[in-house]
Amino acid sequence: MRSMIFSSISVLPLCAGFAMSASDGSPVALEPTYGTVDRVAHIYYNAVSGERVVSLLGDSQTAPADNGQTQAIWSTLVQNPCASEGYTTEYYFAFDDPTGSTSLSTAVTVMDYGDIPIDTVVDCIQVNWVVAHPDTDMDSDGAGDGVEELAGEWTLWEPSNGGRGGWCSRLPVINFLITNLPGNTPENVSAGVLSSYTMDVDLVAGFSGTDLSFELGDSDGDCQTAAFCNNDIDTDSDGIGDGVSVANADRDFDGLPDSDLDGDGLFDWSWTVRFHQPGSGNDFDSDSDTGSLPMSSSDTIGISFGFPEGEAVENSDGTWTWEIDHSAVAAGTGEEDRFVLWSPPNSTGSITLLGGYWFGGFSCSGGLISEGGLVGYTPPAMFQFVLYGAGSPCDNFADLNSDGDLDFFDVSLFLQDWQNGGDYNGDGQTDYFDVSAFVQEFNGGCL
Repeated sequence: MRSMIFSSISVLPLCAGFAMSASDGSPVALEPTYGTVDRVAHIYYNAVSGERVVSLLGDSQTAPADNGQTQAIWSTLVQNPCASEGYTTEYYFAFDDPTGSTSLSTAVTVMDYGDIPIDTVVDCIQVNWVVAHPDTDMDSDGAGDGVEELAGEWTLWEPSNGGRGGWCSRLPVINFLITNLPGNTPENVSAGVLSSYTMDVDLVAGFSGTDLSFELGDSDGDCQTAAFCNNDIDTDSDGIGDGVSVANADRDFDGLPDSDLDGDGLFDWSWTVRFHQPGSGNDFDSDSDTGSLPMSSSDTIGISFGFPEGEAVENSDGTWTWEIDHSAVAAGTGEEDRFVLWSPPNSTGSITLLGGYWFGGFSCSGGLISEGGLVGYTPPAMFQFVLYGAGSPCDNFADLNSDGDLDFFDVSLFLQDWQNGGDYNGDGQTDYFDVSAFVQEFNGGCL
């Protein structure tokens, strides 16, 4: 089995060299990719210690992070938003494809985004990939051994609202590269099926005390229990930190903090993923082998769709929406039916924004493929991604901002959601009973 390689760095601001080649407004429609996908395995990978545990998706699952306190704090993990309508189609988004079977080419980066409470500590991240690259299984563990120089690079950014303005206010908080990713198992290659993997990347090695955890949306200069955070922002671009936390910084000098561009009271953040194909000149593991030549082993790779907790709602006008359940833990707050693509830096360091995209509007009424439908449902433009952390010490759904306290801010979030048609008690209506349920749980205090 080839060993996976991990690198993690806290990097400097990326601001200069952005070029715009597409409108940042109305998204352009792309086709989702669908096919037969086998969810092969869940991998626990400790980025600090190098520990790797593979669990086939039928066995018991490994726990994210090893500090004994970790729980999901932000998640888009629901796989099929239209299951209640009878759909069983598996979709994924193949955005890196040197074979030419999709409209996208290699080295494209995809960005997805959402909102999270300020001062949120993250100690584990779940990522995923759907892969066609042929692989071996020499150790007979049911998962691919690893494709030489097939790599995934994930970056988390703050503050960021999916590329909608504020390019020069964005800061990367963590970047990690995992190479020799497991590929398509021999059995699935023979059956014409793609392999799908999820991986929990643990940033803490409890036995050694080594820590790569980070805080999103620092507001007070204190990283809390995290190893690092953006708490000394260079607001005037002179190369020297000005002692301003990222949640309070105004790096575009418009008189407003950059951290809440959508004005919903939560901190804006985003994540990106880019895949590196074999044969593209990379030798990440320093073994003098850059993988097979392009087109011989390079193949399609992409990511799974994921959705916050909630339900699909028909709007009685031919359109559908995904109603997020904000009372659920790790509800994926603020996810939008839109994502962003850009090209990687060229020889001059310029990054070209290709624009905002979606899949034509979420719908559960495309026609069952099993009954002759050609498309099936239209998935929302949201992708699977999970953040884990210590979570809130307040075990109460009424702690809507997950800050560990029941206070005015939770009441404010409830009223905002309720006035926008939120269904707190899950009965399909927005009415007095939602208010009553919230008040009752709020008065119950933290458990």
